[in-house]
Amino acid sequence: MTLIENMYWLESPARQLKARLQRDQPPQAQLIYGPPGTGRRHFALWSAAQILGTDWEPAAESEAGALPVVPHPDFFSVSIEEDKKSLGIDQLRELIANLTLTSHRGGRKVAIICPADRMMRNAANCLLKTLEEPPGATTILLVCDSLARVPATIVSRCERVRLAPPDWSAGLAWLRRAQPEDSGVEAALGFAGRAPLAARKLLREGFGEQTGKLAADLERIVQRELSPAAVARRWARLDRDLCLRWLYSQVAALMREAMNIAEPVTAVAKAHLNISHSRLNMSACCDYLDQLNQASRLQDRSLNPELQWAELLMWWYGSAGYAR
Repeated sequence: MTLIENMYWLESPARQLKARLQRDQPPQAQLIYGPPGTGRRHFALWSAAQILGTDWEPAAESEAGALPVVPHPDFFSVSIEEDKKSLGIDQLRELIANLTLTSHRGGRKVAIICPADRMMRNAANCLLKTLEEPPGATTILLVCDSLARVPATIVSRCERVRLAPPDWSAGLAWLRRAQPEDSGVEAALGFAGRAPLAARKLLREGFGEQTGKLAADLERIVQRELSPAAVARRWARLDRDLCLRWLYSQVAALMREAMNIAEPVTAVAKAHLNISHSRLNMSACCDYLDQLNQASRLQDRSLNPELQWAELLMWWYGSAGYAR
């Protein structure tokens, strides 16, 4: 089974690229974006291989972070170095220097820049000059996590390719085939926002066990059996994004229950919290959701995650969402 046959939700953009290559009209610059877990890196590598005219393709079973590069001398890639948080100008300069060289096999050269929304300003400016005056017979594929964080000047010079997750039933069927031994596929797919690869990664990393421990901690905080500080020490060592999103889902579930709104099919399983819906303060809940969103936006900058967790968990300590 080919990559596109496996990840069938990529069929439409894959078909469009093949049609362009048949007309000998390869793209000069494309910006590949969409929700995490929809196969953006897989698709970028597949696209690069197609443009280079090789039969190689990435394995659908591999996680995005473990994907190899295209085995071709005219393929180049840039990613964040292990001890860094963003793409630097030296990386972009080296990439551009390689793209200006003569092709090894007389065809096109292809580069992947990922994640394109994590470039330092001077690196982005360096790339912009290349996009304005691209080297001949070159394709640059940019992969980003957040389109809003990519400079508008770069976005305007790229064709956009948006990858969308399949609908709920199709994604669930795919995930069950991929993880036949897991019983928590619905919860994982809901938590991943219907993105199949993100849900598969969650299941492979023990999503059910992880969220079960989070729920147990939260239940004990609400009952004042554990202090927020004690739990914060433990949560500071966990996947921060997962914990923040899980907390968000718990508040959203409380609010839906209080308003007698049915749980969506994609809802994440709730913790068993002894909280009276009649006393729930919706304004306080909304403020707390804002806090969680702010923490998520700034999670790369936080110098003391343990302190931040203690502050966030204090909200639940005996009076979560109640009028104060």
